[in-house]
Amino acid sequence: MRKLTYLLIIILGLLCACNSKNTSTSIPEPDLMERLRYEKSEIDTLIKNSKGECLTFIKLTETGTASLIETDSVPEEAITTYYIFKDSLGKAITISELPTSKSGDWFIVYTHYFDKTGKTFAFERQTNFFNSNCTDGVAYETKTVFYNSDFKIINKFYKLVDEKNKPLNKDSCSHFYDYKYNVSANIDNYLKTNKIITSR
Repeated sequence: MRKLTYLLIIILGLLCACNSKNTSTSIPEPDLMERLRYEKSEIDTLIKNSKGECLTFIKLTETGTASLIETDSVPEEAITTYYIFKDSLGKAITISELPTSKSGDWFIVYTHYFDKTGKTFAFERQTNFFNSNCTDGVAYETKTVFYNSDFKIINKFYKLVDEKNKPLNKDSCSHFYDYKYNVSANIDNYLKTNKIITSR
């Protein structure tokens, strides 16, 4: 069975330095959406350019505690890997969660973006998968959600494309890997929910 190894390498490199449709709702201030998109873009650039520190945690069981590892190599027995990215001041600004695909037919990344107070201002789910029935190769799905300071959704963006960045019809695709997930309102809640112990 074909693997998504090359996708894993690309995404992991972007996620860890140590290693559309628009459905808007009410916006409290005129430039809020623009500011949040800018903040997310700035964080993505920091990670891409390795301007910060990345800590890697792994979980070996669903109910277990996530443990810090000191190596870039994630053990095969890990069922979930967490990358906590810190800025130059040592403040956690994103956490990316990667469940392990034993089959290699899919690759999923859930990323929380945190503001200076630790509140979640953006969340992104990236899914790359085979067996979509709407393309012979890999389908790339991205869901991005932005929140205000009260953790109310203010905007959503969706993208589904093939390997050549050609848009795919969502209704024509089979989403076998659309697993349930939760979005935490802030970093403290996320760390507690996922049993990650860190001084952050």
